[in-house]
Amino acid sequence: MSKTLAYAYHGTGASPGGDTGRIAMRQLADVHFIESHGKAIQGVWNAFYNRRRKADDRFHWLFPPGKDERVAGLMAWIDMVSAAIASYGLQKFLQTRQRGALFVNADYSPPQAPGQPALDWMTWEQIQPTMDRVLQESVGYYKPTTHVVIFVYLSSPSGNSVAIWRRKLTIPDNVRLAYQAQITQIISALPAVYRVLVDELPKKPDAAPPPPPKEKKKRKWYKLWLFS
Repeated sequence: MSKTLAYAYHGTGASPGGDTGRIAMRQLADVHFIESHGKAIQGVWNAFYNRRRKADDRFHWLFPPGKDERVAGLMAWIDMVSAAIASYGLQKFLQTRQRGALFVNADYSPPQAPGQPALDWMTWEQIQPTMDRVLQESVGYYKPTTHVVIFVYLSSPSGNSVAIWRRKLTIPDNVRLAYQAQITQIISALPAVYRVLVDELPKKPDAAPPPPPKEKKKRKWYKLWLFS
């Protein structure tokens, strides 16, 4: 059993017994990806955490991924190996016992494996300070029992902002079922509500136009006829 899985099982009193569980356990233990260990995010630190600029100016969610070949290639790779990435994300959730997500920098190439993607797992505590609503809601409210969230990002030339894309990957059924008890136990110890921090208040609705002035009624004058 890997150290990750041993830690996940520690204190649960549960066992992945049964042939199906053992197969799923081996599958999860065999899943490995290159990690940047935070190096991929160093060049975009200002984009993620610079409080002098609003989150809307630092994170751009609406760019089409097909316009950059690096991003398009990463998206295709994620789709191709989505089951393995989802299993890897579950492994990180079991290891950290915290909600989190996988991140991959489309412009980063690990020195030990040039041209290969490098993944990083970031927990809720690392994501909340970004002040970005989409990031926080994605991580605070996905279902670890069934899915893993991965973000692909690409830095601007200045490093002060990123274009970013999100994918939600389904955990393979056999892996999910083998670790259902451990996942449920971890979730039960986590907060039920995650506080989303933003750096600006929602825009107030436009003020309703003032009602038209009431039309003044014309006074009627009556001539008084005096009779002597």
